[in-house]
Amino acid sequence: MGDYVLMPPDRSYEITLQHEGEPPHGDSFHVVEIAGRPFPGYAWGSMFAISECSNFIAFSWMEQKFERLTTVVDVRHSRYFVLPRYIYHPRIEWPSILDATHEQEGCAFEGTEIWTKY
Repeated sequence: MGDYVLMPPDRSYEITLQHEGEPPHGDSFHVVEIAGRPFPGYAWGSMFAISECSNFIAFSWMEQKFERLTTVVDVRHSRYFVLPRYIYHPRIEWPSILDATHEQEGCAFEGTEIWTKY
């Protein structure tokens, strides 16, 4: 459990994860900064997915302690979308977020989603 820096395929920005704590019987959670901008809430210290184009990131997230959600971040537009159901191991094949654990679709984006700016 520590601090980490993740790089997308095109290496155009960094995702920094600063260790914040650990709940009982769970992964560590981290304060997140994406491309130099603070991201709200916390990232769980588990699976991260980055699209091949580097535009999107998906990860386990909590807005408040201790819920576990999955968020998708649109890095280029500084916005995020919380998926309707939790996906432990997301895989991005834009415009879909797949559940890599079960090899099934998790969420398909249609362009009508309401994103939140950060």
